[in-house]
Amino acid sequence: MNGNSHRPERVASVIKRAVAVIIENELSDPRIHGVSVVDAVVTKDLKMAKIYVYIEHDDTDALKALQNSAGYVRRLLAEQIKEMRVVPSLVFELDKSQSYYERIDTLIRGLSSEKHNDDNN
Repeated sequence: MNGNSHRPERVASVIKRAVAVIIENELSDPRIHGVSVVDAVVTKDLKMAKIYVYIEHDDTDALKALQNSAGYVRRLLAEQIKEMRVVPSLVFELDKSQSYYERIDTLIRGLSSEKHNDDNN
């Protein structure tokens, strides 16, 4: 097996942490407030990284702002991670898992309250 078989995962982990710090400390766009980096996935050739984010509020504007700042974030990333010859292009995407879990929780609570009401009748 190739010695670099886990390299995309290691690079993704470093990028995830660094991008989270950059978003929190370096981006001043108010639309980006309340954004959390959930995950990062890097292609095997290390040329592209998908950054999955959770957004607390209006996700459309915040996602557009992130996408517009991708080049700037990439440049700051290159300054922070000097050991990488080439920093991957960044693509921001919404992480759907949080809304999925919230929906499941709501459905379970609804079923639980329906059962409680049925038991009381």
